[in-house]
Order: sequence, then structure tokens, then C-alpha cells
Amino acid sequence: MKEAASKESATLVEVEDLVIKFPVRGNKKNRFITPVDKVSLKIKKGEALALVGESGSGKTTIGRALVRLLKPTDGKILVDGEEINDYKGKSLAKYRQVAQMIFQDPFGSLNPVKTIESHVKFPLKKHQGFKGQELDQKITDLLVQVGLTPVNEIRKKYPHELSGGQRQRLAIARALAVNPQFIVADEPTSMLDVSIRAGILQLMNDLKQELDLSYLYITHDLASARYFGDRIMVLYGGKVMEIAESKELIKHPLNPYTQLLLSATPGSESQINLKDMTNEPPDLGEGRKGCPFVHRCPLASNECKEKMPALEEVSNGHFVACYHYDKEKIVF
Repeated sequence: MKEAASKESATLVEVEDLVIKFPVRGNKKNRFITPVDKVSLKIKKGEALALVGESGSGKTTIGRALVRLLKPTDGKILVDGEEINDYKGKSLAKYRQVAQMIFQDPFGSLNPVKTIESHVKFPLKKHQGFKGQELDQKITDLLVQVGLTPVNEIRKKYPHELSGGQRQRLAIARALAVNPQFIVADEPTSMLDVSIRAGILQLMNDLKQELDLSYLYITHDLASARYFGDRIMVLYGGKVMEIAESKELIKHPLNPYTQLLLSATPGSESQINLKDMTNEPPDLGEGRKGCPFVHRCPLASNECKEKMPALEEVSNGHFVACYHYDKEKIVF
């Protein structure tokens, strides 16, 4: 990979019209679903982009594609100006030093027969070449950095001996062991107790400032997205519905789906009657037409059913894909 751009405002990750398809099993015909359909995004160096949407919207699929656990069907993924779509072998192994992923389940992502020390020792040796006393000191420094103390006691334990929050801190330490520039955090707090979620988010934010990390923060929680994300991207049915700076999007949501998400957030002042909304999932079939939210949106028109609205910039840095965004605030 190239050396990281020196300017904080430089784009580190750029995605252009990303498409990911999966075959439909149990069907003799070659049918596919498209959970990610022409998604484009940019993440600046040192920026956290929060990707928000309900289950099945394509958030995790995008995250896995950005760290190349999935190969895109179409479109481009560029990291520091280099296209990574076709990386394999040594080039893909080298890319693992640039991009890492923190998974939702902190226990399932760890090896139960390896000690805490072993989880960070291997990547430190393989990717950074530490040995001997220097390696031992680096393990200690890394565990202290993520708040796993006392180190001498923690490092000899196994994952099942840690709490959920400690296991997620270990997962973060393991990701940091390769000295990455970019981290995909896939709902890193959703399986943790409410009392310790803020601590994990604060740790990630501290590391962002200290190491100049970039994040794709995947979540269904708009409250944490506002707290951690510099910008928020709203996804539904594999399509981008809205993008804006976090405070702007929460204060002035323009897409009906964004407003629906806000109304479902505890403490929201939105007056949308959720009882009148259907729970029918979006159509993910190949060749679908129109806006994926059309079956749930009370403002849907014939145009919405026939053609997906373009993602347009309606104010400085605020993008929305909706034919009805021209109202200051859409009211159901």
C-alpha cells in the first residue's frame, strides 16, 4: 500500500457503485439477491462514518467487503488510492495490515483454546516482526492501551474467563496489533451490557484521536451513531437513503426512512405512529425497480415505484435519495 496521505482531510477509503450479489439456494434457475446495490461512500483519514440501518439492510455485507472477507460482484473499492477488489495471496495479506474488523460477537471471534497473550502475540510477530523482550513489552503496552489490566494477570487467562466488555477490548487489541489505518467495527457494543457500552465507544474514540484511525462504524442505534460518528449514512434494502454530518442528520432528517428510524429511538420527539407501519421486508431481488422503501412509505408515488431517486446534495454535505425531500421536514 502507499504511504498514508499526510492531510487529515484526504480520502482514505472510497467506494464506487458497490454491488454484492448472493445466489438463491434451492432454486434450479440462476437467481440472485442483491443486498448491496450500487452503494458509494467516502471515508476520510481520521474520520468515523456511521452506517445505520435495520437488520438485513446490507451493513455487515458492506463492512466485510471493505476488509475483503467478501469479494464485490461489481463496483470499486479504493483504499489510499489503490483498488483492492482483486487482491489475493500476498497482496491481500499485506492489506490485512491496513484494514481490520472488529466483530459483533466478542466471544465467537476469539479462539477459546488460546490465551489472551496469544491473541495479540501472533499478529505482532507476523505483521510487525517483534521478538523477545521487545515483543513482550509490546504485548503489555497493547493490553494497557485497551484497558485490560492488571496485565500480568489478564495475559494468562482464556477468553471464557473474561467479561463481555473485556473480550471486546481484546478484540480491539488484536485489531490494533497490525497497526491498521482503517477499522470496520460491526456493532461492537450490541452484545454488551448497557453499562459498559459507553466505555467501549470511548476507547474507540480515544484510539481514533491517538492513532488517527478511520472507522466504518456499523450500528442500528442512532444514539451511538451520533455520539461516535462524524457523519451518518442511512442504508435500507441495500440502497443509500441519506448521508449527512451526525448532528445535521439527527436534527434535520429528510428521508422518510431516516425519520422512521428516529421515531423508533428511545426518547425521540418524533410523532410518527409506528403502529401504522408494515414490517414487510424490502425486495432484494435482482433487477428490482424503484425505491426499496416504497412499500412502507406513506409518501410513495408512482415515480417512487418505478425509479430509485438519485442521491442528491440538498445542502452543504447533506445528501438524500427521495423525491419528497423538498419539504423542510417531512411529516407523516
